[in-house]
Amino acid sequence: MKDYIENHYKRLHSPKDYANLLHISPNALGKIVKSSFNKTLSSLISERIIIEAKRELYLTSKTVDEIASELGYDDPFYFSRFFKKHTKTSPSVYRKTVGYNKATDL
Repeated sequence: MKDYIENHYKRLHSPKDYANLLHISPNALGKIVKSSFNKTLSSLISERIIIEAKRELYLTSKTVDEIASELGYDDPFYFSRFFKKHTKTSPSVYRKTVGYNKATDL
């Protein structure tokens, strides 16, 4: 399952998308993932998206809008809310505290 997430996280964000990809019901897939990883499929997908977002914010000078778009979010404000929900900080604050521009501020 993690391979599927790794290959598709930039365009598939919901458990239903992965269930369709695997030709299985969302409930059945959810049970398999929960028993295998002790996490929900939604949390696995979210974790992968957040890892990539943090990597981009830390290592590049791309705008939050560019990163959101690359990760499959049409609305950068929705992406920012998603990021903040999972990290307790906004993308711009994350970048300022640990990201790309931190070294240039010194």
